Parts: sequence; structure tokens; C-alpha cells
Amino acid sequence: MSAFGTEAAVWQSFCERLAALGPVIEAEAPTPEAAAEGVHHLANQVACWLTYVIGHADPDRPAFFRSSDLVYEWGGPNTDQVARRCAIRGDAVYRIRGHMGGCEEFVLQVKRGAAQSGGAGVAAEVSASSLGLGPGDEIDLVLGGPERDGLWIPLPDDAAFVHVRDYYFDWSATDPATFVIERLGPAAARPRRTADHVARVLDAAASEVEHSVAFWSGYQARMLGDVRPNRFTDPGGAAGGVQEIVYSHAGVELDDGQALVIEVDPADAPLWDAQLYNRPWYEALDAAGRTTSTNHRMAVPDADGVVRAVVAATDPGCPNWLDTEGRAQVLATLRWWRPGRLPVVRAEVVAVGEVPGAGTVSGEVREAQRRRRAAHLAWRYRT
Repeated sequence: MSAFGTEAAVWQSFCERLAALGPVIEAEAPTPEAAAEGVHHLANQVACWLTYVIGHADPDRPAFFRSSDLVYEWGGPNTDQVARRCAIRGDAVYRIRGHMGGCEEFVLQVKRGAAQSGGAGVAAEVSASSLGLGPGDEIDLVLGGPERDGLWIPLPDDAAFVHVRDYYFDWSATDPATFVIERLGPAAARPRRTADHVARVLDAAASEVEHSVAFWSGYQARMLGDVRPNRFTDPGGAAGGVQEIVYSHAGVELDDGQALVIEVDPADAPLWDAQLYNRPWYEALDAAGRTTSTNHRMAVPDADGVVRAVVAATDPGCPNWLDTEGRAQVLATLRWWRPGRLPVVRAEVVAVGEVPGAGTVSGEVREAQRRRRAAHLAWRYRT
């Protein structure tokens, strides 16, 4: 065996594990288009989790990784937020500093494990508003160690990573939030890249991809259960998601010339949104180039005061159009943060020409909406 035999075998094993996921993707895909998107989805997962494991999974040298942005699509990303994470450990102390910028809210969770790996327990959850933070404020909080003055969050012994979701609702072209994490105490040296170290890194990355593909395979079908197309599931929580958010989902299936009109019940929630995803990979549709989402800040109520989101393949010229990108099937998700009561969801399939407010929104207005979305996202993900 050559001097590089062991290392080559490690790489070969890694590639074989990834190759074995191809048939899983193929079996999940209902159409050739979905199969092509599935291969892209698999490649995206490889890029995502290799990047995370290589640069962001050392709890002694922490650094935040954006696991959801315009590049990485994982687990039904919310287009109103940025999701970032880094590995931590329960017996260490960390400091998170930064600046809120145009961020209107964030939710910070201490997780005991990742959803796709079967350990999504939430050990702690706090929001910017609960910490007294708002747009423009400085961020300075400590995780772990003995209780101290200022913003402090205890860590359990089995803490695995910290997850931050920062939210932007008016989609203005302003500076986003900045989050920097450091471990307090003596500096830790970077691990030497020995054969054993590289083998552990590649094994961890392959495991994350395998777990992700297995977890999300069939996820939408399980989530929707026996609910008929174009009907929403009963609103409820999600064990590994934000604990104060209530969700409802619908598998939307429309013929040419049809639209799904959704009456959005605000349910006294300070924040709510409606978004579209592809099937079955749970990736957000094009948020920068199309109007594929809306929220409590951007939505326009009809003359009777009711907010109606309209899902359709072609533009009905109405407020709150959610563009399916011409897809016959999409997933629609509604979220409410801290609702005062369980929301009531009403949805009806109608002809595009019968949509309330059809023809009242011009092409120029729609183009301005798209430009605003693109400009905001360019700022949100500028680095």
C-alpha cells in the first residue's frame, strides 16, 4: 500500500456513502423534474454539511455557520429569517456579541442535538424581545458557566449547538444583524489534520447528509397525513422548531386557471407569515426573483379588512399573490408566533379570474415588489 493508502480509502468510503443516497433520492422523486431537483438537493446537503463539519463543528473554536440562506436550503427554511448555528459544549462558557442592525427579532435556542439525527431537544429558548433587544441595539450575552449579571443563559451538560434565527419582516435594504461567538478561557489550538482527524470529519459530514436525507425523505407526506390537497392541517407546534410558533401546512395542487385563496387569521399573533416550498424537498421557492411569501408586515388586507393570500401559477393582479413558479404542486406553510389563540385556517380553490381584488395590482407594482425583495436579500446576505 502506498503512503497515502489509508487516506485514499477514507475518501473512497466517504464517496461511496454519498453515492448510496442517489437511489433514495430517485425513489422519493415523483417526477423527472423533482428527480433533477432531488440531485441538486443532495449536492446542496453535501456542500452544507461538509462546510459545517469542516469549519463550524469544533466547540472549542466556535464560529457561526449559516445553515439557511440563498445557497443552503435545508428543512423548510423561513424566507423571513437567517438561520445560523455552531457547535458548543455544556462544560464551556461562550460569549455572543454583535449588532441587531435591521433585525426586528431573533430566537436563540440551545439544542441537545439535530432534528435529522434524532436529538432535537431544546434546552433553552430566548428571543431578542424577551432580552429587551430591538433594531439597532448591541448584542452581548453569555452562555454557560455560573450565573452572572447581564444577559446570561445556562447550558446543560449535553448542550450540542446553539441555533440563532434572526428575522426581517419589512424586507428593507438595510444592514442585517451580526453575531460573533467566542469561547471564553484559554485559546484552543486547531486540531492537527491527521488521518484519524480527517476520517472523523468525513464520517461526521457523511452521517449528517445521510441523516438529513433519511429524515426529510417522506417528511411532507407524514406531515400532511391524510389531509386532502388544498386543505390545511390543524395548527400546532413542531418539536424541534421555535417553541412559540404554531404551524399549519397544505399540499397545494392546482389545475391551469385555478388559484387557492387563503384567509389568513392573525390569531392575535404579533408575527405571522405564509410561504411556498417545492415538493418533496422542502426547499423555499425563489424568494428573490418572485413573490413566494408574505407576512404580517408586507400583506395588504382587502376592503373588508381580511388578509387573503392567493396561491396561483399566473399573476391574478391581486394583493398577496404567492407565485408557484408554474408548479402544479407546492407546499404552503403558515406560521404564527405567540398567537393569542389557535388560528382558524380557511382556504378555497377558485378560478383565477374570481380571486378577490383580481386586476387591481399592475405589473409595475409587482416588479417593484420583486426589486424590493431582491435588494433586501442582497443586503441580508451581503457577506
